[in-house]
Amino acid sequence: MPAPSTTEKLMQTFRLPRELVTFLKAEAARKDMDLTAYVSRHLEGLRTWFGLPAAATALLEEDRMALRMGRYEYVLHLLFQRTLELREKGAGFDAPGGGKRKRS
Repeated sequence: MPAPSTTEKLMQTFRLPRELVTFLKAEAARKDMDLTAYVSRHLEGLRTWFGLPAAATALLEEDRMALRMGRYEYVLHLLFQRTLELREKGAGFDAPGGGKRKRS
């Protein structure tokens, strides 16, 4: 399990493409967050498996290691697996209330 976050903050500079900065700022504004808080939240989520319980993160880590994937590649793999489910079952199939019906 990752070490808990501290209150200590460090200044770090990154060079990012303009389009990425524009996207991040728009997403942060949509969530009514400042850019630093928005980026920090997402990176911390990636680091800690988005706060999932330890039993779930242990399974994900075991699977990731068995597949010999880095964390980023593994998240891409999970998203791709979701697209396969969506293709079969339709968007929102697991939403509260059942979502859309299975595609024909």
